[in-house]
Amino acid sequence: MSVYRDKAVVLGSYKFGEADRVVVLLTENHGKIRAVAKGVRKTKSSIGARLEPMSHVDISLRSGRELDTVDQVKLIYAHQRLRDDFDRLRQGLSMVEAMNKITPDREPVQHLYELLSRALHALDERPAPLMLAAFFWRLLSIEGYTPQLDVCVACGEEGELVSFDVVEGGAHCGSCRTGVPISAPSLAIIRLILGGRMNEALAMPESMAVNEVNHLAMEAMEAHLERRLRSLGVFDRHL
Repeated sequence: MSVYRDKAVVLGSYKFGEADRVVVLLTENHGKIRAVAKGVRKTKSSIGARLEPMSHVDISLRSGRELDTVDQVKLIYAHQRLRDDFDRLRQGLSMVEAMNKITPDREPVQHLYELLSRALHALDERPAPLMLAAFFWRLLSIEGYTPQLDVCVACGEEGELVSFDVVEGGAHCGSCRTGVPISAPSLAIIRLILGGRMNEALAMPESMAVNEVNHLAMEAMEAHLERRLRSLGVFDRHL
């Protein structure tokens, strides 16, 4: 078996055998990799703590037919401040869960690795009400789901847009109204995020419009994935 080395963000893991775990990694150069971490469920394992979800690692792997094997792991960033704050922890876990569901196995996606790595670093450095929503909207845009925000997605009307339909992928005028109501300030925030003015959006304090954008981002991401995100939890769905 050949050995290769890469940087990676840990997306998750699951039990394998009596003492092992399969770790899911989004690597910088090799895409999403599943690798067996041998013995990490034993109390004396020194590797397990470095392979927690969201950790940024420098890892050596032995290639295999279906599953690779973890050889060595060096922790680069643990994102400890993120882990010590429940709300930021939930957001970070939602980021890696969404990325895990979107990315195919063993297909290089360096742009997605960089997006996730930057987002987790930003989340670790400072809390921001729009951090998770901004990540979701950017990820959806990269995946080809860029919502229509300037004209009605149904008829092309350039007048007032009053609702947003995540299935149809954009805003609607009053005549074509479907989906959920959306305010003009919320539309403006999404335009900031997708228009390259991310810092302005992340500097915004919590407000009704910010909360509206957060909920729309969650609904749009789950519609795209065609499944619920477990990390978001029940609480977020009833704000």
